[in-house]
Amino acid sequence: MPKTLGLVLGAVALLGAAGYMLVDGLPGLPAVGALIQVGLGAVGVLFFGFGVVRTGQQLSHRGPVVEIGPDGVRDVRLSTQMIPWTSVLRVREVKVQRQRFVTLDLDEAFEREYLSGGTAMLHRINQGAGLSGVHISATGLRCNADDLYAAVLRYWN
Repeated sequence: MPKTLGLVLGAVALLGAAGYMLVDGLPGLPAVGALIQVGLGAVGVLFFGFGVVRTGQQLSHRGPVVEIGPDGVRDVRLSTQMIPWTSVLRVREVKVQRQRFVTLDLDEAFEREYLSGGTAMLHRINQGAGLSGVHISATGLRCNADDLYAAVLRYWN
């Protein structure tokens, strides 16, 4: 909870800075610098506004964030939908810089149905960077990446 609250406050501060850039640049639109400032401010308002909404939703969420059980896996940060074990083709660990993820390679038809909205967009970006699969992070959970990976393997096998 404290980390998420910190993220919300940081996103609000950056949203305010981007909004200031946008509003401050509007009166002087003919100048090229002001046009760049307005463009960057608009992108910042959209990006950080989305961040405020998403992290605010996480703050208001009650109940488990990640559920792992005999029926499958649910990570409410990605989707409210359960990933059934029958749709999981492979489970692996992926390390990106210093962060570790449990990655589920899913049946292609189910994966298209599972991902939607902002999650689907991030998934496409990850695929373009060579990171296929659905990634579950231990960040913000009461367990570490090893415990998360062991729990997934326990039920998947």
